[in-house]
Amino acid sequence: VSEMKRASAEFNGLLTYYGDQTSRGQKNRHCFIHSDTYVGKQCARLMNDWCARQKLPSELFRVPGLNTADYLAFSAAMSDLARWCAEYVAPVRTPHYGVIFNLTGGFKSLQGFMQTLGMFYADETFYLFESSDALMRIPRLPIDIEASAYREIEQHFSTYRRLALGQSLRSEDIQGISESMLLTDGTSYTLSGWGQIFWDRFSQTHYKKEIYPPPIPNIILADSFYRDADRFGGDKHVLFSINQRLDDLARYFLSGCKTCPKRLDFKAITGDLARDTKCTHEFDAWSTSGAGRAFCRFDDRGRLQILRLALHS
Repeated sequence: VSEMKRASAEFNGLLTYYGDQTSRGQKNRHCFIHSDTYVGKQCARLMNDWCARQKLPSELFRVPGLNTADYLAFSAAMSDLARWCAEYVAPVRTPHYGVIFNLTGGFKSLQGFMQTLGMFYADETFYLFESSDALMRIPRLPIDIEASAYREIEQHFSTYRRLALGQSLRSEDIQGISESMLLTDGTSYTLSGWGQIFWDRFSQTHYKKEIYPPPIPNIILADSFYRDADRFGGDKHVLFSINQRLDDLARYFLSGCKTCPKRLDFKAITGDLARDTKCTHEFDAWSTSGAGRAFCRFDDRGRLQILRLALHS
């Protein structure tokens, strides 16, 4: 252990956190975030292999563009990292499961951003100074989205939703959006890391209020779909999941129907189910409160009409 601590700042912080006893971490999950450089990948692989020998569950997360050589690439990488935190880290935080950021090692630009992310997504963040064996521990602060940012997203909801889908918008499409929320290459705009964080926090509440119109015009919700949805009495978990699946559908179509999120499970149907619903396709609408499915079909203009909503039989 002492040899590993001398060899690696990252392991020095991790092992100091566990009091030099690796057995204390065998019930935890460890994720090493690394750049797509050769050195970054090899460092993460070596750390992952060492953890396997110590029976410490671990995995790797590669962030393309995670270097300081190019500002635009680094900014895009920060947005990807914020999105990963929203999709991967946030769901695992429960009253019985905490998240800790170990920021010992790495480079300063990443550390600063990760410390801010930690205020939103981690229960605790810690550092270990190279000349010290004492941890600097930073607890999670009760940060909430600023009222001004919340109002801005609500006023420009459809624009933020399109940006959150990864669509590149022109300058005329992002009027009224704060510069700090945007990332630009000079001609088009996407969400910055901050924009991604604030959108995630906003949608966690907003998506539970009602079913919003799909974010792209070639997805249509029929009146029959809304009538079926009314039977579930405004269950906030159902509403939240349906809005998320509509976003997933939009991403699927924007990818040219090449990338289908696993939780969406969009597929064709045949036989009795197709005849009973008068539909050609289905997708998972939610998995809580009893799994639900949505049924749909394409019209003669290539638009997807979502017609029915029902519990999984």
